[in-house]
Amino acid sequence: MKSPCIPITDDDPRRAECSEILHEIDALCTMHEKISQASECREFNRRAALLLQRLEDAGWNRLADRAMDILASCNPKDLSQCDSIQQARASLQRLKELAKLGLENESD
Repeated sequence: MKSPCIPITDDDPRRAECSEILHEIDALCTMHEKISQASECREFNRRAALLLQRLEDAGWNRLADRAMDILASCNPKDLSQCDSIQQARASLQRLKELAKLGLENESD
């Protein structure tokens, strides 16, 4: 069974990719906190979809499942308050924790 993220050894060539993914998850968390317009919500959705694709391509299925949860709860609407902001926020937090947990477990 693959870990949620890549092994974090100094000589692993995918270490940088995992670091980039963690950075993107952090950026999505920050972006989600600051959404105030429908266009920002659509941009968040676009970036979350790109992250999902990247996770699936890398074979990190547990993380991809969490990213899919985020996209399932988001439905950008013009001129309306987000109906599921708390659910998306919780899914983002779970994604972030799972990614970090994968790194910590692999570094032991």
